[in-house]
Amino acid sequence: MITVKSAADSSSTFHPFGGDVLAFALKERAAGRAAVIVTLIAIEGSSPRATGAQMAIAEDGRFAGSISSGCLERAIIDMAGDMLAKGEGGVIRYGRDSPFRDLVLPCGSGVDLLFTVNPAADILRAAADAQRQRRPAAFEFTTNAMLKADSVASGMRGDAFTRVYTPPLKIIAAGMGAELTLLSRLARAAGHNVCAVSPEAATLEQTAAHETIRLQSVSSLPEFDIDPWTAIVLLFHDREWDVSLLPSALASPAFYIGAVGSRKTHAARLDSLRMMGVADDDLQRLKGPIGLIPATRDPSTLAVSILADVLSAWPHGR
Repeated sequence: MITVKSAADSSSTFHPFGGDVLAFALKERAAGRAAVIVTLIAIEGSSPRATGAQMAIAEDGRFAGSISSGCLERAIIDMAGDMLAKGEGGVIRYGRDSPFRDLVLPCGSGVDLLFTVNPAADILRAAADAQRQRRPAAFEFTTNAMLKADSVASGMRGDAFTRVYTPPLKIIAAGMGAELTLLSRLARAAGHNVCAVSPEAATLEQTAAHETIRLQSVSSLPEFDIDPWTAIVLLFHDREWDVSLLPSALASPAFYIGAVGSRKTHAARLDSLRMMGVADDDLQRLKGPIGLIPATRDPSTLAVSILADVLSAWPHGR
């Protein structure tokens, strides 16, 4: 059985893949209201966010996203209001070598921000649809337009900045008890998509997952939607579930596949999979033990350790 949970009390206020910015701007423009998308296009020195970081700002000052982690957001919102009043965007320098002497970045750096006034609703919808459908998509931002692009890399080209939106990280986490509950809550709070899988209905009820799947038996397994932006984490302490779920996982395009347990447990798991006919090339994709903090037995520490391990393996940029 599959259920979709709202889990509104545990949803993230920050989306690391830009979905919040796109959704916010689309809502404003589709309703006929003005909006600005602000893009970090250049950094001189250091910055808490990378180039490509964005904010969307409504005409009444509401906003989504983050560019400076609080250092400049108020000034950015004020500037967006001025540009909306003029109906013209532009590039503004803040910090080092900026004309705004009263706005000094604590790190002593300088940043260039591109203000794009009133991007078209249909283009915003195309970008939001691509994220929802888990397809990478690129768009060019100029002072007064957002357009589809063919590039596979983000960066400045002429007077336009290309922003590549990758599908959000999805974590399929299967297990029972506190390990699954805590990992699902931590991953969702960090802005990632979570599918929780368990034979225990009570455990699934306690997760903060976007999607939950109830396992019925090792002989009747569900099909999972797995793409190259998916990580698979097995948290079972019962090898029966591991060896039943892993063959299909190892045949999938998931970028990360791992299971908890000691080195001895992992070796026995590999032996069982070999006996089932899983090829050695596929077995090399299976990570175990998992987590960046070795030999932890505390569920909360384990959840942090595993999420950090997954993020360290993320191949699509951060």
